[in-house]
Amino acid sequence: MSDSTMIIDETNRKNLIFLILQFLHEEGYLKSLHLLEQDSGVFFDYSYFSCFITNGNWRDAEDYLSAFTSPDANTFSRKMFVDLYKWKFSEAAHSGGSESVNTFSKDLRRIPVFKDDGFEDLVNVIAVEDIRIPEKTGSVDKALVRASLCVELRKLAERNPSLCGKLVFPNLNKSALLSLISLICPNSSGRMGGSKEDLIILILQFLHEAKYKNTLHRLEQESEVFFNINYLAEVMKLGEMGKAEEYLAAFTDKHANKYSKAMFLELQKLSTSWEATTTSGSLDNTSQKTKLQASVAMLAKKNPALKDKLSFPEMKKSRLLKLMKQTMDWWRPHSCNNSQSLEHIPVVQYLCGEPSSSLKNKFNRTGPRTKVGNCKLNEINHPSECSTLVLPDYWSDIRIACLTYSPSGDYILALADDATHKLWTWSIGQNDFCKEDVFPKPRLHQPMSGETMKNEIAASVEDSTSCFAIKGSYLFSTSGAKIAVFDLKSFERVAAFGSPSKPTATHFIFIPGDLLAVGLDDGSILIHCLSSRKIKEKLDGHDQRITCLAFSRCFNVLVSSGADGKLCVWSSKSWVKLTSIDSIQNFCTRLNNKSSLVTQIQFDPYQVELLVVQDKWISRHAAPTLDCLRQWVPDESEAAITCATYSSDGEIIYVGFRSESIKILDSETFVIKCRINLTAFTQPIPSNIRVVVYPAVVAAHPSHPSQISVGLSNGKVIVLQPLGRGGWGEAAALEDDGDSSDGSEHCY
Repeated sequence: MSDSTMIIDETNRKNLIFLILQFLHEEGYLKSLHLLEQDSGVFFDYSYFSCFITNGNWRDAEDYLSAFTSPDANTFSRKMFVDLYKWKFSEAAHSGGSESVNTFSKDLRRIPVFKDDGFEDLVNVIAVEDIRIPEKTGSVDKALVRASLCVELRKLAERNPSLCGKLVFPNLNKSALLSLISLICPNSSGRMGGSKEDLIILILQFLHEAKYKNTLHRLEQESEVFFNINYLAEVMKLGEMGKAEEYLAAFTDKHANKYSKAMFLELQKLSTSWEATTTSGSLDNTSQKTKLQASVAMLAKKNPALKDKLSFPEMKKSRLLKLMKQTMDWWRPHSCNNSQSLEHIPVVQYLCGEPSSSLKNKFNRTGPRTKVGNCKLNEINHPSECSTLVLPDYWSDIRIACLTYSPSGDYILALADDATHKLWTWSIGQNDFCKEDVFPKPRLHQPMSGETMKNEIAASVEDSTSCFAIKGSYLFSTSGAKIAVFDLKSFERVAAFGSPSKPTATHFIFIPGDLLAVGLDDGSILIHCLSSRKIKEKLDGHDQRITCLAFSRCFNVLVSSGADGKLCVWSSKSWVKLTSIDSIQNFCTRLNNKSSLVTQIQFDPYQVELLVVQDKWISRHAAPTLDCLRQWVPDESEAAITCATYSSDGEIIYVGFRSESIKILDSETFVIKCRINLTAFTQPIPSNIRVVVYPAVVAAHPSHPSQISVGLSNGKVIVLQPLGRGGWGEAAALEDDGDSSDGSEHCY
């Protein structure tokens, strides 16, 4: 590249910045405007600078001036900084500021002094008599003094080499850049959003490439055209929660919708977690921070207020600068020839890059899309078609009743119907299963002491219900008798509570605030305070045993399901019942299927929707009202549902069946994405007897959405995930034939 070309490009770049500054001014993006002035250094807005002085905002005035020059740049710059420090000290001392002298001394130490520069005024400034200015000027009108200072600083600025050519803004036609864009892309103004939004996207790209980071993120906020999820993640990782909340608040507020409310709540929790980590250095808090950051990112993708602002168009590098240069290269010879014709002016069809192939295909479709009907189903019928790992175990044929990953995903814990726990671990750093098709080698953990974790068993099989929950390094578990507390490191049983006789615990979960909610077989719920070891509340709303409990951090509500078919919502602040549904199957389903009790309820990762699982259907409900959003009923040929769970990102739902299969559904539409036939995974080799082995429970990996562990009815646990780095397959919709055979429907 020749020197002349470089000069032309630099000139174009500078001219483009002036055009952008004009655009920001006309659109009222004033914070972005003044940040770009400082970041680029092409224009010193003396009126903006003098306003700081007039209002006594000395620090802001110093910061603005510092973006263009420094005290050691030249004599005039030094004089400007000295005058700012002098009058800043003068007013601080007059108002009784005890630190004013120390502050002034620190400021002066930043001013270089050279014996040969003839700058005699600086010596006078440091002199004692000059420091006594407040005694002489205490009665002087501040407004008058500040106005006089503005005049003096203006004279210094005009003579300052650092500000040469930067004090006068060029004379531009109104909306010059927007007019230029409309000229070269006439179709832009007719598109959704118009040329103004397109121009902002181009400006954002230019700012990013020019590394004007402060201006870039301020303009994102002021224009609300693009929500930069990467920037939000960056400030969260740095612990700058104030910046994160300010950024999010520019696009939505916590009352806009359930996702916005959840995002602000997660940011507040992240702030608390950050403070705790800083204080204690706890690894548990670090893990919690990671989960909260991932949750905020997932919520952003679901949030309708941000839905159209998360993607940035793919464009060639420096697109705006090249478009302007291309136009100017055309304009120069035509203007020299005094030609007023716009014939052959460069025109682009798509301002922000051409649409992607998928978008073109969408535009080329004939007719509107009907609802999703039949789907091409991705079938997995052999272990070679996905990554499979059977966890090592001593021979056992007792059904797995409960299964979970640790919060960080470094171990898997199971509880069988015989009240025995099994724990599999793998070495640190090997839990990132998605990096390879080959799984790390797990081992069935057994402490040196030989201890085993085994619960007391219920007096009768009918009363046997299994449940466990992890809190830190301790496991709370029951198999129909007392709740036992085990140390997960040593397997030692350290405590037990509850009654061995009725009523016994049937399900329990931990609630923020050091609480444990325990559902009993008489339908009541006890709220235990772990620190005081006292029962805080007793909730009565069910007539039969509690089958499941779920808690939403977003809405601070506890939801309970019972064998009586009821769902109840409880406030965790007052413990009053907010709402209830007396018969969930009658409330949601409109089919003539008599359904059994609710076997499971679970909040999605965003804590805003509730998954309700019965043996014949599943449904999604809005929290905290329990309004039914969508229901899915499997084909009549499918056996009963045994279990279901959300993936860690909430995008899919894994559903297990007694027909030895797992179906993977899109969580929003309930369209089936994939079906896994477990027959080939579970039959012994060689096999001469057909054994029915079904998924009794499914657990989702806490950070890898495509990985699950499956507890089988034969006592085995297998881990499954797609081959490579892909997902479980996409549901390919066929043309709707008028029959929605996927079984999914909205509830009204």
